[in-house]
Amino acid sequence: MSTELIIGIVFTLVGLLLAAIAAFSVIRTQIFLGKAQQVKGTVIRMVYSSDSDGGGYSPIFQFRTITGQTIEVADNLRSNPPMFREGQIVDMLYDPSNPHSARVKKWLSLYFVPLLLGGMGIIFGGIGVVFLIFQLLDMFA
Repeated sequence: MSTELIIGIVFTLVGLLLAAIAAFSVIRTQIFLGKAQQVKGTVIRMVYSSDSDGGGYSPIFQFRTITGQTIEVADNLRSNPPMFREGQIVDMLYDPSNPHSARVKKWLSLYFVPLLLGGMGIIFGGIGVVFLIFQLLDMFA
């Protein structure tokens, strides 16, 4: 078995795996949206953190559930410059059975992970398919 064939198979499988994870993530997001309650939240502070890729600001939101419970959650997305400012009012979505898993009601907050994984899956899968096509053409030439 040639190296190019192995590369083609591995890249295609990795691409399919990433696409499957992206699809699973979209399904989970759709299930979340079906159960979610919408409330207004407030950015109570911005937290700066850095790593080897640089740094960014993560907002900490506070909101009150429909039952009156006050919840604080940190956004998983960091940005520099910050996407939010302290005191800003934002629409939040939360699952009443798990209010600490609340998310900002923005397309990017809801679909960033599936978009990233799906894009990577397309790239990896595309590279793998190209390798496989060239191997098939070589076999029949």
